[in-house]
Amino acid sequence: MAYNDMPTFTTQIPCEFDRNYFLKIEDDGRVAYAYLLEGEDTIGDVWLYNRQEAPAISFWRTEDMPFLNPTEYLAKEAAIKPISAESEIRCEWTESLDDGLIEVGIYIRDKFIASVASGSKPGWSVLVAKDGPLALVY
Repeated sequence: MAYNDMPTFTTQIPCEFDRNYFLKIEDDGRVAYAYLLEGEDTIGDVWLYNRQEAPAISFWRTEDMPFLNPTEYLAKEAAIKPISAESEIRCEWTESLDDGLIEVGIYIRDKFIASVASGSKPGWSVLVAKDGPLALVY
């Protein structure tokens, strides 16, 4: 199936206790990311999964955004079935008592996949084997 034929998926999930925060998940048919939004501002992001084959090397070109996560960063079990419906996503929202920072745990089909917090660019993922520019090891 060609890239243009791949189904895409986008959704916004509001924070349960502060409607100024949202988690936006975008799967463009190549790669999926989660973005933590405060109002209109993106305050955190994390790579969720590749749909296309992971590149063998890191080669970051602006025209390739959003970036696929290269093989060198991926955990062996990094393959995940793409999201096809909002019902497959569950978010666990928390607010730090110390500094008020918002954090959201992202579950896909009830499996914890990633976490993103205010100011985390990138956030954390269980699907990476080493810290990289798109996700940190959870």
